[in-house]
Formats: sequence, structure tokens, C-alpha cells
Amino acid sequence: MKSFMFVMVLGTCMMAMCLSMPQGSKEGAIFTNEAIRQAQNTHLIPQNAQIQKVQEGVELAAYESIPGGQAINLFEILGDHVPPEVVSNLQTQVDQVGKQ
Repeated sequence: MKSFMFVMVLGTCMMAMCLSMPQGSKEGAIFTNEAIRQAQNTHLIPQNAQIQKVQEGVELAAYESIPGGQAINLFEILGDHVPPEVVSNLQTQVDQVGKQ
């Protein structure tokens, strides 16, 4: 009887532990859709563009409440994580957003 009770308690503990662990939610999809919408609104991509093969990304850096006149140096932010040619292309696009 004691061994049965021990197995039941152990099983319950294991179940509780498994349920408390992250379940691999797709919350990144929410951010992806928002990023696409913002890119369309700022004309980084055309409004009628069809987005295909979107992959989940990793957040490298996040900045909030950047003043409108402040320059953003993507090489400082992304330089260690992203190839220089990609950063250069993105920097050109970001610089154009403020001028439109």
C-alpha cells in the first residue's frame, strides 16, 4: 500500500512539473505579424506584398521610446550578431524612414 501511494505521489509531482513547463507557444507569430504590418505602414515593404516562408526569429536587441530626431546606428546594435552587408542594407532603409 505504501509503495502504491509513493508511486501516485511521484506521478502527481511529475505531472505537475510537466504542466508547469513552457509548452512551446507560438507567441513569436504575434510579433512577426506586427512587424510585417509596421514594415508595410512605413513603406519598408509594399502594402500588397505577399510574405512567404517566414521563420521565427530571435530578438537581438530591443529599444523603446526613441526620439524622432535621434539617429539609430544599427552597427552598434547588431554588429556582433548580423553580417555587415545585412546591417548596411538595413541601415540604409532605417535612415530613409526618417526622411519620408
